[in-house]
Amino acid sequence: MGRMFKALIIVPILVIRIPAHAEPVDVKPSTNCQSIYYQQPEATHKAALNELMSISSFRAQHLEQPYTDLNELYDVASAAQNELEALASDIATQVNGEMLSPGIKGQQRAAEKVAGELNGDASKLTDIVRVTIETDSIADLNSAFDKLASATKTQEVINRFHTPRPSGYRDVKVLVTLPETNLVAEVQLHLKAISAIKNGEEHAIYENIQRIERLAKLEQRDLSHWELSKIEKLRTESRALYDAAWQDYHPLAKAV
Repeated sequence: MGRMFKALIIVPILVIRIPAHAEPVDVKPSTNCQSIYYQQPEATHKAALNELMSISSFRAQHLEQPYTDLNELYDVASAAQNELEALASDIATQVNGEMLSPGIKGQQRAAEKVAGELNGDASKLTDIVRVTIETDSIADLNSAFDKLASATKTQEVINRFHTPRPSGYRDVKVLVTLPETNLVAEVQLHLKAISAIKNGEEHAIYENIQRIERLAKLEQRDLSHWELSKIEKLRTESRALYDAAWQDYHPLAKAV
């Protein structure tokens, strides 16, 4: 009887140890964010999240374009946009991401911004040339950031994963000086699920907030208590959408 009892103890121990020596499971890649998470060790995701949160926001002391005249800026803008798109496309390919380009900022809109917001100084217009890089994982976004920093001179970083907008929106916005045309360009680094919310469900909420704020500005008055309450309610809806998308990339991470 004593021998049988010992055997019962030993057998479970052997069963537990066997998987440690088994062949690794061949897991096929998936485009689903949650699937990607569960295919990799928790420690890998924690390391990627820590790396993302360690990206510091900063702004260079002398951040400006090499031209003060708007027409001179637009003379080189096309070449700069081509340079940026080629660079971003190459980075996106390396990190299994996607490069998206809205093209050069419209010159009329740029002129309005220079006159109304930048005191007539076109050298302060830093988003005339811009692209977006979308990735499917935090680790890939980190890699895109590193590759961008290696290929250009970083002038500004705003890490909205560390400090999200009131709506809950998160991304990393980077301003860089391009090596060939020497123009300052804007690169937004997105996680695809969050970008999908921004361009989908949340867009109508954003438009409603903008409509309320524009009306108050047009009427040259402060927002009413009702309007402030409405905006906060809309932002709460936005936060719920963005937080849910953010959790998909790291289920164990608390929403920031």
